[in-house]
Amino acid sequence: MNHAGKMKSPAATTRPLIVYLHHYPPEVEARQYSGMRILVDRLTEKYRVLYVGFRGAVAADPEVRRDMELLELPGRIDIASGADKLLKTAWFYLLLPWLIRRLRRMRPALILCKEPLPLVLTFVCFSGIPVLIDSVTDWWWRILLGWSAPGRKIAACLERFDAHIWNKRGAWIVALNKEEASMLIERGMAAKRVKVIHTTMDYRYYPCDAGDLRRARGYGGDQWVAAIHGTIRPGKGYAQLLRWWKRLAGMHPDWRLLIIGGAGGLAWCRRLVRRLGLDGSVKLTGWLPTHEDVNRHLNAADCLLAVRANSEDNRAMIPSVLYHSMAIGKPTVATGLPGMAEVVRHGVDGFLYAPDDFESFRAALEYVAQYPEEAARIGRAGIARARECFDPAMAADLHLKMISNLLSSQEQ
Repeated sequence: MNHAGKMKSPAATTRPLIVYLHHYPPEVEARQYSGMRILVDRLTEKYRVLYVGFRGAVAADPEVRRDMELLELPGRIDIASGADKLLKTAWFYLLLPWLIRRLRRMRPALILCKEPLPLVLTFVCFSGIPVLIDSVTDWWWRILLGWSAPGRKIAACLERFDAHIWNKRGAWIVALNKEEASMLIERGMAAKRVKVIHTTMDYRYYPCDAGDLRRARGYGGDQWVAAIHGTIRPGKGYAQLLRWWKRLAGMHPDWRLLIIGGAGGLAWCRRLVRRLGLDGSVKLTGWLPTHEDVNRHLNAADCLLAVRANSEDNRAMIPSVLYHSMAIGKPTVATGLPGMAEVVRHGVDGFLYAPDDFESFRAALEYVAQYPEEAARIGRAGIARARECFDPAMAADLHLKMISNLLSSQEQ
């Protein structure tokens, strides 16, 4: 086991141990869950914290790892490579039996399971260690099997099976919003074991002047630019977005779409752009090396998009693209699915369009383009709304309260 931060005093080592489980390294988890450092600070006031995950492709950050103990899994993962992510995910599954045996010997008070991969949560629940599942918002069974009616039926059965096991084994679940909590309860999870705690805002996304980058990307003053960012995969709604953009390009030849990001679906997305004849209207940046690069590209746009396919696995989704975009302060147009609609108030701090409704999508974009001053005011209001909904300190305090209550009930 590797240790990070200062050495623990003998008294400190008697504190209960919390395992923070995620197969990504802590530096990646800290980027994906910006409240991680505050949460660990809160936890280490009462508990020891052991982070479990692979090593990363970048150098370890002592500040991210401060006051944590680490159990690094054998292997190194590069999240910018879709192939490597897939390979290391398979390796993680193979390592699980060994990992659970090792954790049992450590006798932790709780596993905070941040890893939503299918079967992992259920496997961890059979460890005999109390488990707090921190969100199942990806709904992986639906993502993997939801492409056909038979697949969706199988996915529903597997979700109900998981909920049955989680209940039976005494797990508790953090839901990221009310809609996710409702979905868990629909699948049989006991309502008393589900608590709503929003995810956290990433303060590395903020307004800045990116006029030079906009010009470098070839966008003239007469062009209107919408941008979307994140890991590309078909289930997020990129195919629908590009088909709709083909129609919009015919209506608004001065409009441009900037797709920021990549990983697994980048090649697929490039092929679809070519097949639709959108090379002149759509640009893809590929995977950008830093958050600063992503932030500047988002600031170079006139409008930001947070789209998701209208599917069961996306029903409760509040994707990071939403609160990243709102933090920029540009007008954000989001799919009006229940999860995102809990955050975005149409015409107040963002814009919603009806799922699967091209005319609703077109109307939202045209409003932003035709009324730039009003749209800018609404975009700026999105910053305050994001800070209100995704406050890291509040999320950390709610996690600590939930964990303390859970462990107190275990002692009784």
